[in-house]
Amino acid sequence: MKPMKLQMPRRQKSQMVARWAVLALMLPALAGCITGTALAPKPVVPTPGLQGPTVAPLSDGRQGFVITEVARVDEAARKDFQRAVAMLDKAQYEQAVELLEKVIGQSPGVTAPYINLAIAYRRLDRLAQAEAHLKTALDLVPGHPVACNEYGLIYRQTGRFDQARAMYETALTRFPDYDPVHRNLGILCDLYLNDLQCALQHYEIYSRKKPEDKQVQLWITELRNRMQR
Repeated sequence: MKPMKLQMPRRQKSQMVARWAVLALMLPALAGCITGTALAPKPVVPTPGLQGPTVAPLSDGRQGFVITEVARVDEAARKDFQRAVAMLDKAQYEQAVELLEKVIGQSPGVTAPYINLAIAYRRLDRLAQAEAHLKTALDLVPGHPVACNEYGLIYRQTGRFDQARAMYETALTRFPDYDPVHRNLGILCDLYLNDLQCALQHYEIYSRKKPEDKQVQLWITELRNRMQR
């Protein structure tokens, strides 16, 4: 059975939420997330005796990380997953839910379908179901940066701000180069926790890596002005 490529959807969210980074999964192969840009994975031979997913830094000098998930995904499941990603990009959430539930039934040990299903459920305002699938993804890969980022948004949306902060900080402990979490933690500290030092710290970390995001540069200027008053 050949490796299958599963890709998280890329989407532009509102200015209060960071753009999704692309997470490419090769099963069984490499998954890359490099500051918002997909890494072209190269097939690898699974290590004998490897149990579950592993995480490692990139070896080519770039900032980022590699998540390796060893699983078996057949051609039908791969096609269903790709169709579901296309549906998410088109905001066809109900249809995506149906397909992703099917994919999970076929490949229950892979994180990407659970995370995408949580995204669909959150967009449908079915937050309890979204949380349940994110918990499963985090059981499979503790501290998974995309799952933590999405979970932090749910915590924030439901007023659990301290839990949101803890979730973001969990992701950054293991994946400090995952930029969307820095942006969203800055927003949380700025607008919801009134922790301006925290907000400035994470806005600046994000802005150094993403200088093209002019909105965050404006937030930094405005925040510094507020802190000087």
